[in-house]
Amino acid sequence: MDYAIESLKQYYDLSQKVAEAIKAVLRTDVTIMNKNMERISGTGRYKPLIGEKIEVGTAFDYCLRTGSSKIIVDHEDDNSICQKCPRFSICEEKAEICVPIRQGDITIGVIGVIAFDEEQKNRIISNKLIFLNFLEKMSDLLEAKYSEHKISMEKKLLNDRLISVLDIINEGIVLYDKNGDVFYKNKALIKILGEIGITHHDEFVEEIWSNPILQEILAGNEYPDPCEITVKHKEEKYALLASISYLRVDDESNEIILTLQNINKLRKQIIQSIAKSQVKLQFENILGISENFLEAKMLAEKAALTESNMLILGESGTGKELFARAIHNHSARSEHAFVPINCGAIPDELLESELFGYEKGAFTGAYANKIGKFEVADNGTVFLDEISEMPFRLQVKLLRAIQEKEICRLGSNKIQRINIKIVAATNTDLLQRIKDGLFRKDLYYRLNVIPIHIPPLRERKNDIVYLARHFIRHYAGMLNKDITDMSEDVINLFMQYQWPGNVRELQSVLEYAVSFESGKVIGKESIEKRLKLHNGKNGLTPYQSIKSFSTAMKDYEKKVLESSINRYVFMNSKEDIVKYVCRDLDISRATLYRKIKSLKLSLNHENNLNIEN
Repeated sequence: MDYAIESLKQYYDLSQKVAEAIKAVLRTDVTIMNKNMERISGTGRYKPLIGEKIEVGTAFDYCLRTGSSKIIVDHEDDNSICQKCPRFSICEEKAEICVPIRQGDITIGVIGVIAFDEEQKNRIISNKLIFLNFLEKMSDLLEAKYSEHKISMEKKLLNDRLISVLDIINEGIVLYDKNGDVFYKNKALIKILGEIGITHHDEFVEEIWSNPILQEILAGNEYPDPCEITVKHKEEKYALLASISYLRVDDESNEIILTLQNINKLRKQIIQSIAKSQVKLQFENILGISENFLEAKMLAEKAALTESNMLILGESGTGKELFARAIHNHSARSEHAFVPINCGAIPDELLESELFGYEKGAFTGAYANKIGKFEVADNGTVFLDEISEMPFRLQVKLLRAIQEKEICRLGSNKIQRINIKIVAATNTDLLQRIKDGLFRKDLYYRLNVIPIHIPPLRERKNDIVYLARHFIRHYAGMLNKDITDMSEDVINLFMQYQWPGNVRELQSVLEYAVSFESGKVIGKESIEKRLKLHNGKNGLTPYQSIKSFSTAMKDYEKKVLESSINRYVFMNSKEDIVKYVCRDLDISRATLYRKIKSLKLSLNHENNLNIEN
């Protein structure tokens, strides 16, 4: 039973005993009412009326309103009170004494002693001061009990408020006594334990208390910063972030408040928060006016509203990641994380742990738990760039993650459910990779639900000048230069050039040209210094269409790399060349070094520095 209700019942029970005691002493009927004018006790003819209300205009009403005692020995003479009573004409009461029950300045009830015959009336008249004094003592007794009830109600209200506050806190809270016995745990703790797979809450909370790190802190009797603790339960280890405080109500009590958080979830939320704070690029931010490019944008915009996986096809520098970000930001997942992963930039031996995470001790160097990219992207989007570079052995695990929507960290056998959308991108022919045994056919069809092809810049002639003028305005403003356009010679040069590096190359060329141009219009000289054109009447290398892309892949890669390296022949250091080549081709240093090594290229500039194997 509720403690406050129980205390009120005790007050009512006492008031009935008091009424019966008064009757036994004074030999008259007694009734007691509360501040709502309800009878809470009674004797004789009043006992069946307990719970009913007393009428307005009675001596009880007067006593409650004024807080003063009232003695009535002749109803006919006391017209100011009795004649207002609706029962005045049929009243059988001969005399009465009413005494207020007060708590401070507030009247909380009335005790009434009533005479119904002349003998009782005479006794009241003869002993009215003695009776009045006795009733006031009984009033004090009831007031003390009512005060106890009020304190109980206030304690209950305060307790309910504290519990409500503790239950809306996101952190789990456990309250231990100095011996480790639990006497409170909030709702958030139960939720947190459920998240990490704990069903036996009481057992687990007891095992938390036994944690060596926790016991060491308690022995020091300090207030340390939050720390990570590992709790072993049923042969499994669980990591939690713990904070300790002490609750000292008096000199003898020494309760401990332990605040707990799911440290893996906390880390994941922090990483997701960082991922969500990136620039919200939209489709209108991706510039282009060519018909084939606008068709690709329209298809991507429609596909963004679906939950289907997508495969973005296009050469390096066409803007595949821009499309992926716009797809995410246009989807229902836009409020969650967008996690880009360059499959060619991460060493093969580290890619699995980057994707799926690992547990502490899973391998040499795994000193703490690591959250994988797929966990970070939960409810959001994963962008798998250079998907063709994913090692064959990992493709099986990726396929399972896509099909089953489940992952498992390295060093753990715990399956975690994930809800992610996959957007993959490649600049290679995946079908040929399948024929060569380098890419799984089933994975290809899982990714290629909605293919989106971004045309290269050489097939978007209308976009070349449009984008060039946009970049000129952008870099002129950024570098505070008064450059407004480019010459006709530059326009003709741009329209003939095949742009193997696509939009990224165009952007890089114009950043260079704006930086070094001294006039108001970009001239041909500034562009030629940057493009390093060759092998043609106009210094241009005509683009040759390739019917079988896969057979000429290595030759094409070699030409693209050589062309990109040659653009930076004027640089003074190998580091600068590597930096700008990687930026232009959207590849990592590891990928660049690997390609240079496999294609037997050298990183040349005027000092003829060679790449280190």
